[in-house]
Amino acid sequence: MVLRIAAAACPRHRGNVAVGRAAGILAAAALAGCHDAATPAATSGVGSDEASGTDGSGADPSTDAASSGAPTGSSGDDGSTGAPPPEPVPGLFAEYFVDFHDAVFGEVQPGVAFDWQDGAPAPGVPADRFSVRWHGWLTAPSSGRWTLATDADDGVRIVVDGTVVLSDWVPHPVTHTEVALALQADVAVPITVEYFELGQSATVTLSWRAPGGELEPIPTSALTTLPSPSGLPGPKPPYLNPVVGFDCPDPGVLALPPGDAPQYAMVCTGGSFPIRSSRDLVAWSDTGVALLPAGQPAWAANGWRNWAPELHRQGDRLLAYFTSVDASDTLCIGALWADALQGPWQESPAPLLQDPLGVIDATWVHDGAQPWLVYKIDGNAVGAPTPILARALTDDGLAFAPGSSPTQLLVNDPGSWEGGVVEAPWLVQRDGQWFLFYSGNVYDHRYRTGVARAASLLGPYEKHGAPILGNNERWVGPGHGSVVTVGSFDYFVYHAWSNAGDGSHDAAAGRQVLVDRIAWQDGWPVIGDGTPSRSWQPWPGEP
Repeated sequence: MVLRIAAAACPRHRGNVAVGRAAGILAAAALAGCHDAATPAATSGVGSDEASGTDGSGADPSTDAASSGAPTGSSGDDGSTGAPPPEPVPGLFAEYFVDFHDAVFGEVQPGVAFDWQDGAPAPGVPADRFSVRWHGWLTAPSSGRWTLATDADDGVRIVVDGTVVLSDWVPHPVTHTEVALALQADVAVPITVEYFELGQSATVTLSWRAPGGELEPIPTSALTTLPSPSGLPGPKPPYLNPVVGFDCPDPGVLALPPGDAPQYAMVCTGGSFPIRSSRDLVAWSDTGVALLPAGQPAWAANGWRNWAPELHRQGDRLLAYFTSVDASDTLCIGALWADALQGPWQESPAPLLQDPLGVIDATWVHDGAQPWLVYKIDGNAVGAPTPILARALTDDGLAFAPGSSPTQLLVNDPGSWEGGVVEAPWLVQRDGQWFLFYSGNVYDHRYRTGVARAASLLGPYEKHGAPILGNNERWVGPGHGSVVTVGSFDYFVYHAWSNAGDGSHDAAAGRQVLVDRIAWQDGWPVIGDGTPSRSWQPWPGEP
């Protein structure tokens, strides 16, 4: 991060410590009033900061940097820094994050009063898709019910003394929001203001109103901070489905080990199976790498039915399973492996699995003792049942364990919502139970997502009954997804069609990728209201 503390002194502050120049069009005159920047009194207590993602530090800004989050370095056996802690200064420390992740610029600013419009807010920060955190302490000159107010395009929230007191955390045109709270005279309370901008014009201001007074910008004399970043991740906006707005059916998503970049990888049905990557499940980009650069495996008759790829990790090796057609043009399952996402990806010399009826939708799961391949027999192609089977693999995942044989986990119930098909299995274990997510019925607007559970990986499985994910006025045919854990939350990453307006699917728009949080209630997974979300959702991993 580029740090800058610009020259603008408060003459009565000890040492004439500089306050930061505002990046953008800061109403500096309105924020004047740098009368006395002496260290304010400490607040008496600090609440939890977990919900807001802020540090919520209640430390007196006159105390040392170790208690305030400022960098300390090290010197000597006693752990002392060997250097004086940073001095408190008037204003708030601002941190700017590109794409809501990368801290690229920071400086002390006199306050929050910006109208960037379509311009860049700070050096190295684009005009769109950024967030900002301002943090420090707020001191009221008199006791009473003070009003804090924001005017923002897009979202803004305020945390005071560890509590979110104002949350307008959705995208919108300039919107005025207020909150009243009790403040004590000359008592500094921690304050954090967070803001995000998605697109188009950007503006944000922070004002206050004294008891019985008029709304006005908060003077710099009421704000104090330490000239150092918080070290916290960037504020994350809500997101809106779809996260991939073009045809990308049957998304197979892999969460990579912590610290790896990217954090997530995805492959979809079709062609060479290009690998896409994301840091957050929301913004996806093409890596330029494909599982099958030639468009088909060497053993395939053609690449016309390259379907349902998935990525998995076995130890230090990456595995990919996919469906294609063998020399007789029958659907079969192939395998690839690589040491890194960027490849090179090595093909198995022949199909891993073949069946006269065809096989499809392979997924990999490890039960703690050995790996398993779970897949579907494509009986629906000839009007036969479509069992989902599991069979033990060798440790490398590239062959079946000697002496192993398939075990049936599920089969479709033609008299239910499943119709002639169950497919697209994905298995997770939660609270001692195995949950098998699957899809059923024809893969158009009739498609749905169901789940079954069992005490053992090999069953017997109890079906939930009704689908856990169906249609609504915006999305139809939701299914064939992956379960991904982000922080303490599970998410279902799946495809759905746009509703054509009459309950059927918009074929031209393709099957787009959606992400929705999974809740666990009464021993079963629940996804929203039982249909794909169509409103703004908390960023994956955020409360």
